[in-house]
Amino acid sequence: MNPTFNGYRMAEAEQEWEVQEASHHASSFREGEWEAENEYSWPSILSSLQKTARGTVPTAQQMAPIAAKMLAGSIRSPVAQNLINSWLREGEAIATSMEAEAFGNQELEAEVSNSEMAYESALAEVLAAEASHSNSESEAEAFLGAALPSMVSSMGGSRALRSVMPTLVQANAQLVRLLHQRGAAGQRLMRLIPTVLRRTIASLRAAYRSGRKVDAGVARQIFATHTKQVLSNPKLVTSGIIRNALIQKRTTRSV
Repeated sequence: MNPTFNGYRMAEAEQEWEVQEASHHASSFREGEWEAENEYSWPSILSSLQKTARGTVPTAQQMAPIAAKMLAGSIRSPVAQNLINSWLREGEAIATSMEAEAFGNQELEAEVSNSEMAYESALAEVLAAEASHSNSESEAEAFLGAALPSMVSSMGGSRALRSVMPTLVQANAQLVRLLHQRGAAGQRLMRLIPTVLRRTIASLRAAYRSGRKVDAGVARQIFATHTKQVLSNPKLVTSGIIRNALIQKRTTRSV
């Protein structure tokens, strides 16, 4: 994958992963040093990565209800909650299966498979990583705003989600702004937005297939619920952040 997007240089990730307890390992994430890893340095790098990801969990759990309340907004859908719950479960299952197909089943594997869906999913992860350490809120919005249409297309949701795309774009931007305003810990959580989007898109497609009208209320409720579920789950937070960092490095490193 080309290390530039819309004229932006794919930024280095070491500052994202710096923690006081393991600062000497963070420098291993500099561009060009990834290829120099050996059997001795790799475990230390992964240990630092896991420690930092786990350290993000308290912030994620604190932000989960705040983000969900904001994203749900004042629009309420007339659709029965048990029906929405079934779409949420189906979307989660489909998205989890897609992630395994695109990136492998192992947390520390994160190898991009050879398919259009996998490439688009990887691009979304890279854009989220860039957004996570952008000093500019508007730039972070632009990165993750660019990820949404390609994800919808690659997941076969262009027709199903056409009527609610403006709602998804708005909700996506709101989530980016909320996390960016929470400083470094909140910005790190932007690495999880592709996970939220995959689940949301899959759930909305499930709603469309059921023959029900997919309106703004349904879209916001599903987006809000998946955001809360992802941010409040320590396992999803740690595995999602680790996967995002590994995909970024493996798809943007110098060849």
